[in-house]
Amino acid sequence: MSITCIVLISCSSDDDSLGPIADEPDPTVEPLVLDCSIITEAMVLEDRGSGIDYIWPCEVKVRAPLTIEPGVTIAFEQGGGLIIDDYDTRTGALIANGTTSKPIVFTGTNQTPGAWNRIYMDSGDINNILNHCIIEFAGGTDGSLPALSNVNGSKVEVKNTIIRKNKGDGVFVTTSANIDGWQANMIIENQGFPMQIAARKVKFLDGEQTTYADNGNNQIYVNSGSIYNRGYIEDEVDGPVHTWLNPGIPIFIEENIYVRQDRVNERPGHLKIMDGCNIIFAEDYGIQMIHNNTVLEVLGTQENPVNFSGLNGQGSWKGINITQSVSSLNKIENTIISDAGQSHWNWFNQNGGLSLGDQTSQSITLTLNNVQISNSGGCGIVERKIAANSSLNYTNLTFTNNIGNDICEEL
Repeated sequence: MSITCIVLISCSSDDDSLGPIADEPDPTVEPLVLDCSIITEAMVLEDRGSGIDYIWPCEVKVRAPLTIEPGVTIAFEQGGGLIIDDYDTRTGALIANGTTSKPIVFTGTNQTPGAWNRIYMDSGDINNILNHCIIEFAGGTDGSLPALSNVNGSKVEVKNTIIRKNKGDGVFVTTSANIDGWQANMIIENQGFPMQIAARKVKFLDGEQTTYADNGNNQIYVNSGSIYNRGYIEDEVDGPVHTWLNPGIPIFIEENIYVRQDRVNERPGHLKIMDGCNIIFAEDYGIQMIHNNTVLEVLGTQENPVNFSGLNGQGSWKGINITQSVSSLNKIENTIISDAGQSHWNWFNQNGGLSLGDQTSQSITLTLNNVQISNSGGCGIVERKIAANSSLNYTNLTFTNNIGNDICEEL
């Protein structure tokens, strides 16, 4: 459906002497109530004037290109929303490309959190975009629905977009979704987390270019949705290096992060955590390097160190385990590792903030520079069955308030 509004203006020659005529404000229009049928043909929604342009009283499925032009405001009734998906031979797409002066607004007929459901992206169309948009007052009646969900093999570019005042989380990104192009957004005043995101998708976030503020729990929530509570960092389609930039708020991780060799092309995973990141683990979780030549780089600076900590103080997360990597890139510098050592990794007998080795006598290469390990529930470092030719370089390594010894060795 395409709706066009044409305004004709007639001016006499006498008007020319008055100079340019100032732009008149767009007239307020009566909202047009849209049909709830599945969209199976290309549809364009045009700006009809000021105020609410369209009302959608339902949650509508979009299985064809839906283009929303700058300045459009769509209000959803309770239970309403958009499901952009692919079905059989049909491909849904959401093309919402607003401007700075004419953003596209998705809101509720009631201006309260939870007044409508969400935008649910389940389409891999390369044209999907949310640019200069506002998504507000979504989340469903119980707050269980993220305002913007990106699931399965969906792809969407999100930039210059405000996601605010929603009853639940702001954004949800699953393991197989693609948000490449995430840029300069504002995720504010949501009652839940600003974002729940799979571990392997954190690499798409743009650090402090996006603002996360005044949310109910103002942390990036990393949970990949695995029934085994695992988040994998590997090569596959996402590329070999996963770089985590500082988002300006803590990153809260509620799963084990496994950096491993890709199962398809057998290239090693590579996790790079940049300066200023503040990473908080829930109980029983940590980071483990589980295949040969995987890489862990933790690159804090003296001005902006990387901080690892537990949610509940001393000994409240598992720690970091490097098993069998001889990559010269393995490095932890200008970093504080605190509150780890809750429990030991497989093949270890002792807990530690940093555990090196496994059940084999594999070689390990690792440089620690200006690292503090503190408040561990066990040892500071546990070394187990490390080959004699391993390269472990410790410079300015300090230990404070750990229950066990600074460095513990196991056979």
